[in-house]
Amino acid sequence: MKKRYIIVAIALLVLAGGAYRRINNRGPALTSVKLGEVAMGDISAYLSTTATVKSKDSMDYYGLQSVIKKVHVTVGSEVKKGDLLISYEGQDLATAVKQAELQYDNSLLQLDELIKQGQEIQERIDELDMQIDILRASGADVSSLKQQRNALSPVSNERLKQAENSVSLAKISLDSARQKLSEAKDVIIAENDGVVTAVSAVEGSVGSSMQPAVTVQNIKELKVVASVGRYDAADITLGQKVDIRGDKGVYEGVVSFIDPVARRSTGASGTETILGIEIDVLEEAPELKVEFDVDIDIRLGEAAGVLKLPAEALRADKSGSYYVYVVENNRAIERQVSIGLQSDMEVEALEGLKLGDKVILNPSSAIKEGSLVSEEQEATR
Repeated sequence: MKKRYIIVAIALLVLAGGAYRRINNRGPALTSVKLGEVAMGDISAYLSTTATVKSKDSMDYYGLQSVIKKVHVTVGSEVKKGDLLISYEGQDLATAVKQAELQYDNSLLQLDELIKQGQEIQERIDELDMQIDILRASGADVSSLKQQRNALSPVSNERLKQAENSVSLAKISLDSARQKLSEAKDVIIAENDGVVTAVSAVEGSVGSSMQPAVTVQNIKELKVVASVGRYDAADITLGQKVDIRGDKGVYEGVVSFIDPVARRSTGASGTETILGIEIDVLEEAPELKVEFDVDIDIRLGEAAGVLKLPAEALRADKSGSYYVYVVENNRAIERQVSIGLQSDMEVEALEGLKLGDKVILNPSSAIKEGSLVSEEQEATR
């Protein structure tokens, strides 16, 4: 009986030893990771946000507390600086301005006609002189041509000067009439060129100084306005180029103004501190309408031929220093890095990495210094 127990015990020891060897032969467990590669290339960094289209030249004209006699414009009217927008009960100076405008236009027409007449006379004189020279050389009779030539009289400098003086006097009269009209207390005069985009004044009612009676905006020269948060504001500088994305194209812009102070804004997500910026639209963009929202990409910087790594690999510690995990001999090695320009997808590596390094993308909390890793293989269908 003892012999049988001894044999069973020996068999159990053999089995246990074999199992132990199989467990040890497996080695430490490997963590499967996705890898990216440090490469050379170009980086363009953008700040993408939304903005609102505005006119670069917009003016609100507030009403007078008098009975409105006539509203001279409607929404959509094109106006020039000096045009009459609203007149109130009182003296009518608009007629004097209209008369002065007609006199000025007539004096310009007379001057143009005199100049044209002088050019035609001179051309005829030159033509006759040429014919006379040709016929005289051939011995022909040129008396008739001479009579025609002598009958022509060029426009004198005195007549031209008188016509120019008439234009100058008419312009002085027009400026004076417009000045009187603009200084009158019973009218509102346009101070900018543009299109009337709003009219609240009603004929026969009493004007109000509390709200704009007329709004005039230049809808061809545009800007877009946007707000950025405190962390993005440090990256914004005057002169940065901007891509303004409309439904039918992308238009070039430039950062033209940055608010000197930030302001607090309360929205659905709570109160935040923002900084306002303005961007000039540098080309014609007829599809962009005032008060439309548009998407913009502010070009923060560009770098060509630099060492770069996937942004997914970058991590920051509590002190704000950056690091990545580089894979060497199937082990994760923590590497401190110094970075430069950043985009949504890539980061410029200034120090700490070299071309061809393999870095772990989105490393989990399980990855530590020295962790054994293996590259995750894509599943095949």
